[in-house]
Amino acid sequence: MVFILLLFVTFCALALLSWLSLMLDKRRTNVKGPTPYPLIGNGHLLAVDSAEFLRVLKRLETQYDGSAFIHLFSKRFVLTSNPKLIEGILTNSELSLKGPTYDYIRPWLGDGLLTSSGPKWKAHRRFLTPAFHFNILQNFVPVFCKSAAVLRKKLRYQANGSPIDLFPVFALAALDIVTESIMGVSVNAQSDSESEFVKAVDVMSSIASMRMRNPFVQSDAVFNLLPYKTQQDKALEILHGTTRKVINARKEELRKAEITDLGPNAETGIKNKHAFLDLLLLAEVDGKKISDDNIREEVDTFMFEGHDTTTSGLTYCIYILSYHEDIQEKIFAEQKSIFGDNFERDPTYSELQEMKYLELVIKEALRLFPPVPVIERGITQDVEVAGLKLLKGTSVIIDFFNMQRNPDQYEDPLEFRPERFESRTGNPFHWLPFSAGSRNCIGQKFATLEMKVLISDVIKNFKILPLGVEPILAADLVLRSKNGVKVKLQPR
Repeated sequence: MVFILLLFVTFCALALLSWLSLMLDKRRTNVKGPTPYPLIGNGHLLAVDSAEFLRVLKRLETQYDGSAFIHLFSKRFVLTSNPKLIEGILTNSELSLKGPTYDYIRPWLGDGLLTSSGPKWKAHRRFLTPAFHFNILQNFVPVFCKSAAVLRKKLRYQANGSPIDLFPVFALAALDIVTESIMGVSVNAQSDSESEFVKAVDVMSSIASMRMRNPFVQSDAVFNLLPYKTQQDKALEILHGTTRKVINARKEELRKAEITDLGPNAETGIKNKHAFLDLLLLAEVDGKKISDDNIREEVDTFMFEGHDTTTSGLTYCIYILSYHEDIQEKIFAEQKSIFGDNFERDPTYSELQEMKYLELVIKEALRLFPPVPVIERGITQDVEVAGLKLLKGTSVIIDFFNMQRNPDQYEDPLEFRPERFESRTGNPFHWLPFSAGSRNCIGQKFATLEMKVLISDVIKNFKILPLGVEPILAADLVLRSKNGVKVKLQPR
């Protein structure tokens, strides 16, 4: 009896100390938020699935003037869709540290451009930027077109009045594109969706997403005891093994061709389909070649970033177009003005630049459905941004999704209106599907070109019809849907 009483008193004392600590945190910041409970903080508010999470963000941000200070157990978080705070964070190089949730993709990506920070990030960002110059991007257009042709054949087969779930279809096309563009080899995902590489990508994405939203498996000590760890290890063996194999093969090709630098006269240098990989293999940092492990990290990073994100963007653009036949026809008219009656040929790079209306459509689709709905930044010192005091150790959850649907930023924000971007001169930090600041998406031009090629091909060949089923949007690694994203296609 005495032991039980002692346990009870100890628990009450810990709960009181926890509550006092949480309340002290609240007094140290001027960011408003709900009152925390002892021990769990505001964990009860976040114990939701990835679909409900977006609604929780909106509710708290609306209730607390755009930014809410909460605790998940003892961890500090600020949830924000406040454009001024977002701009202040994204443009401050001292606040560029990625939050701890990125640790769950580190087993796959290591310290690549997405997850690294400090001098390594700056050096790698500097030498990787030329890989996305327009002179190199135009060499990727044939890769995009090849994948679009395979996709077209698959869609013709499925265009029989039956519902088509867009995400898995575009995921395979995007995977074909990114592997051939980044590594110079094709995994033929659209033709062989059961390949071990395709499955490994899906396994790693699913596990990382699961750990991000489930606090009970975030501890490595717990995760390592679960079957997920074995699944992850098997997937990583395939993914890292494939990347290393490609790297070693290309190194041997460059050795035989006696190419040792990135000079303009390198016969098989960066102006070919190996552009990205060659940059990594031939570049130097502080007079030294980059290690094979660092090369593998960057290749895997761009594989990850260029796959699901583009898939999400393509999926929701086609979905929203299914409800707007008039906008489809405007895109079709623009395509006809460029191609005439010869829709069979591939577009050139310059013709893709002429697709101005399609670009407006893509921008508006990305506003309503940003592929990365939220990102996280870690605060490493007490700092004031946009008049708000952020405490050291706080993770800021930047909510692009709800910010881009806010009526304070956009008139009739839930309406799909591409023309709103024709002469838009407002704050550029109101449209952030590719983030902003020094850590913005390095591949945004690549992604936009890819989307133009694939959407153009779909519109030239099909009418997109709605099913009337609204997707249940979910904030996973990218914006997904709990019930799929489905349309019907009718051949033109």
